[in-house]
Amino acid sequence: MAGLKSDLQKSDIKRKAKSLGATLVGFTNVQRYREYYPEAPAIFHPDRIWPEARSVIVMAVPLNLPIVESTPSINYQELYNTSNIMLDNLAYRLSLYLMDKGQAAIWAPRDGYGSLDYLIDRASSSFSQVIAGYLAGLGTIGWSHNLLTPQYGSRHRLVSVLTSAKIAPDKVLSQSLCLHCDLCRRLCPVGALKGDRRADFADMDMNKCTRRHQELKAAGCWPCGLCTKVCPVGADRRLFNRTDAKLYLKESKGQSSPEIEAWNQMRAYGSHR
Repeated sequence: MAGLKSDLQKSDIKRKAKSLGATLVGFTNVQRYREYYPEAPAIFHPDRIWPEARSVIVMAVPLNLPIVESTPSINYQELYNTSNIMLDNLAYRLSLYLMDKGQAAIWAPRDGYGSLDYLIDRASSSFSQVIAGYLAGLGTIGWSHNLLTPQYGSRHRLVSVLTSAKIAPDKVLSQSLCLHCDLCRRLCPVGALKGDRRADFADMDMNKCTRRHQELKAAGCWPCGLCTKVCPVGADRRLFNRTDAKLYLKESKGQSSPEIEAWNQMRAYGSHR
């Protein structure tokens, strides 16, 4: 573990991250950005944010599938907001832990933008949590541009800590988790995903996606998350007995079921929807 003090190991950092609330923890280094993902814009490399950065610690917490399924609802909005607060808090605290151990560290906020208005025609922040999660071995990037993990599909939130310590990176997943099932494209309410479904990534109209979120935020029930909801990847689907994605097609046709009625119950209160 070159670069780490003798009293601080990779396992110590992972244990600390989990004690602070992280469910998934992965490690990557700056060099891997150039070796594994050369198509990633250089402006999003960690050392463009902080020249001394050598390693990135990526953490995730899951989003409860039945609440995600209720989107758009105040329940999902509260889940999203709570997970964001939790992630920023644990990333800041992990950076303080590393500093206390003699390792310089900063944290990259889980979103990195002040308002949805700022994303129109400039839909990016200074750091990509999705690319970091992929390079840290947490999952692979799906056609919908979401990071898909074996445990939760795209139903998670991410945050990262950058450190000057040289930490051995985790193995990048070699097999894509995306099934190219086309559900995200078919059920996107604003048609933001287009292109060849066999390609690595969709042609995404980020402005359409952002404007959808602006409408929902004004109604008090954002974000959208339809692509997150319907993605069939993830062991959480077995936990919540949601292995049949036909349920979402049934909902899109205006049909009913006990699950759909439950989602509508959550949508009916607490917002303008």
